Amino acid sequence: MIRILITYIIPLVLPTVMFFLWSAWVSRKIDRTHADVTESFKIKTPWFRLILTGVSLMVIGLILSVLIGPKNPPDSVYRAPRIENGKVIPGNFAPR
Repeated sequence: MIRILITYIIPLVLPTVMFFLWSAWVSRKIDRTHADVTESFKIKTPWFRLILTGVSLMVIGLILSVLIGPKNPPDSVYRAPRIENGKVIPGNFAPR
C-alpha cells in the first residue's frame, strides 16, 4: 500500500495541492495589502499543467523505482512467504 501511495497517488496529487496552497497564500497576501485589487485578481486553475506535472512525476517515480529497486536475475523464481520450524520466512527471489 505504501508503494502505491508513493509511486502513484502522491506524484499525481502533490502539484495540485501545492498550487492550491500557493493560490490561497497569494489571495490572503493581496487581501491584506490591496483591498481594491482583490476583485480584479483571479487565479485561474491551470488544470492541464497540473495533470501534466502529476503524470510526469508519476512516470519519474516509476522509472526510479525500477532503477533503484532490488535487482533480481531474469531467471529467478519467486518463493511465497512460508512457515518453517515455526518461523515465518518472508517471500524472496531465488535462483532456479
